[in-house]
Amino acid sequence: MSGNQAEGRREDALVKQRNQMREEFERQKQSLINETEKARPSAHRFVGQHDSMEDTLKKSTVGLVHLEEFQQRRKELEEAKAREAAMTSELKTCLEMNRRR
Repeated sequence: MSGNQAEGRREDALVKQRNQMREEFERQKQSLINETEKARPSAHRFVGQHDSMEDTLKKSTVGLVHLEEFQQRRKELEEAKAREAAMTSELKTCLEMNRRR
């Protein structure tokens, strides 16, 4: 009987030691991951925030069934991009005029 109790205590001690080792390993692993993430430049650091026409069209037409719906969305996006470009060019001309003064 005392042999079984000693064996059980030894087993409990080994399980506890194994869990502590596993926790230490996970801490070290997370520490390494954090260090490498700090050193690695972000993939989106220097990427512009403007979607291309194609990307925007892909995102807005997911799930459409009819060609007419797709063509309508495409037309709307093209008009929106044209308005945005016109606004940008108007702002540039206004800024140039203000600089000349």
